[in-house]
Amino acid sequence: MIHGIDSPDVLDALMKGEIRKVNSLLGSFYCVRARVIHGNHLGRTLGYPTANLELSENNPFLLANGVYAVTVEFDNLFHQGMANAGTRPTISGKTLSVEVNIFDYSGDLYGKTLAVSFIDRIRDEKKFDGLDHLVQQLHQDKTEARRLLSNRNQPDADTDNPLCI
Repeated sequence: MIHGIDSPDVLDALMKGEIRKVNSLLGSFYCVRARVIHGNHLGRTLGYPTANLELSENNPFLLANGVYAVTVEFDNLFHQGMANAGTRPTISGKTLSVEVNIFDYSGDLYGKTLAVSFIDRIRDEKKFDGLDHLVQQLHQDKTEARRLLSNRNQPDADTDNPLCI
């Protein structure tokens, strides 16, 4: 059993990136808790600052590589955003990372623990011809994430408290 997710159907759907199916099977949003650590600060220079989440053996992030529409909870407030899970091939990344761009937020999150709920999958992770092409895609991803997230009510602690792993 990994993180309390012992259903082969849930694990299979997670590894395929079928996050809607995962959420349906779980009866709540797939949610992970992780501490924010320092990254290489590239997202900030591209206009998309990210919170890089700490990965460990205890928190392996069972999730197909890709870009996701997410909600993020910290300091008892919910925020909308998008997350990338993968190796960041455009910048020749080699190791798995999970990073979250929180819409309309600027502040210091280092050391804070975030609860990230995965609402929908936007696309597969892919390598772009350069940073300009990546930024163009990030604009499209943000628009799509906002659209997907606008189709649901903003969560609050009383009505939508996902069981986070």
